[in-house]
Amino acid sequence: MRRVLVLLSLLAVACGDNAPSGVPRFSHVFVIVMENTSLASLQAANNTPFLSGLAASAATSSNYRGVAHPSLPNYIAMTSGGTGSIECDCSPTAGTACSSSNCNLLTANCGCPVTAAHLGDQLDAAGKSWRNYGEDMGTPCNLTSAGNYAARHVPFLYYDNVQSDSARCTAHVVDYSGFAADLASMTPALVLIAPNLIHDMHDPFAIPPNTMNYKNGDDWLAREVPPILASSSYQQGGVLVIIWDEDDLSGALAPDDPIPFFLLSPLARQNGFVGRTRIDHYSLLATIEDGLGLPRLGKAATATPLTEFFPAH
Repeated sequence: MRRVLVLLSLLAVACGDNAPSGVPRFSHVFVIVMENTSLASLQAANNTPFLSGLAASAATSSNYRGVAHPSLPNYIAMTSGGTGSIECDCSPTAGTACSSSNCNLLTANCGCPVTAAHLGDQLDAAGKSWRNYGEDMGTPCNLTSAGNYAARHVPFLYYDNVQSDSARCTAHVVDYSGFAADLASMTPALVLIAPNLIHDMHDPFAIPPNTMNYKNGDDWLAREVPPILASSSYQQGGVLVIIWDEDDLSGALAPDDPIPFFLLSPLARQNGFVGRTRIDHYSLLATIEDGLGLPRLGKAATATPLTEFFPAH
């Protein structure tokens, strides 16, 4: 039965069930966001067998870029189509409002809730489910970073119409420990996963990353990705994107160095396909919106979608 459903999904794409951009309609979108790694740095690592295998079997890009520094504005960009004018890794809580003096690349002693339309709003309006999972978050909608949990890597915490609505926030922004049960039963249409600071390659050595960072991240992905690929939510027209938020500043004179990007889908090119078109987080957002039948937000409206990763029909 599963094979029949997969074939029907692929047949629907072949018959033109695509967005006007050429992006196919997705049943489910999974996005895993890793941290602070340039593509060249990851390619030079010799202790990432899982990701090396994906590079040979799935699709990657040689020209995917972040849109800002540091981390947080990239997360906001990929979920709203803009950076929210954020210049630091500030707190999602209101607290002291951010200004040029307390919010910059060197300090983040302020709060910066974001008032902007976002993917969660669009999905709710369309009657589609979504969840943002944060590893080691503990209590749902936890706004406070602690241990290896980084609230700044959970973008939906920052939108004021999510964090101010307790019921909405606790329903949609949850600890990653619940993901396996969701995957086995009622997988959300959009799944955004933030591994903890060890598993996302951020720590133990933040800038520049260390070989241990790469191994920790690769080991975690090797455990967590296969269940997604084995799920009916993925196999019946789903897509999985593994993306990094920004480069590792290894090219200090070119701070927008390409960052790693992996795309897996039964609807996509594979077998080591390498996209070369310049794309970024706004391209990812445009593709998610096109694939889920949503209007494009902000800078996604004029972004180049990930069309080259999908066969033309």
